Amino acid sequence: MLRIVLLSLATVALAQFRPRPDWLNGVLGSTVYNLDMIHGHTVQYDDRHDLVILVGRDNCYLVDAPDTTWDQIAHDKDTVPMITEEIYHLITSKTGLTQMTHSDAEQEYHSRLEEWECRSKDIFKLKYTPVVPTSS
Repeated sequence: MLRIVLLSLATVALAQFRPRPDWLNGVLGSTVYNLDMIHGHTVQYDDRHDLVILVGRDNCYLVDAPDTTWDQIAHDKDTVPMITEEIYHLITSKTGLTQMTHSDAEQEYHSRLEEWECRSKDIFKLKYTPVVPTSS
């Protein structure tokens, strides 16, 4: 019994890592991948809810992330920096951005990650479809 309690406490403690290591996703039963850190933003992929979240100090940017495209991107360490840089440039140029309320984001995505990460920030939805390089 003591082992179960200690293992549970260790799991909770490890879940506090920021950003959370990818290997911990399997332990916690989560489908969240920390993709990148770019210009002060943490980039996370919520596979279960088909959502990419860029979390900054004051804002959260949400990108629809269908499995057909993003599962491949999330596991390609060479493509991730290129894609996140494209997203960042769209954000800084204010291209394809629409402000959302917290209620709208919750209804559209049902993502606990989004609710937690964006709880005290302004939320923007970014229209973006990545072009994934094909291997030759």
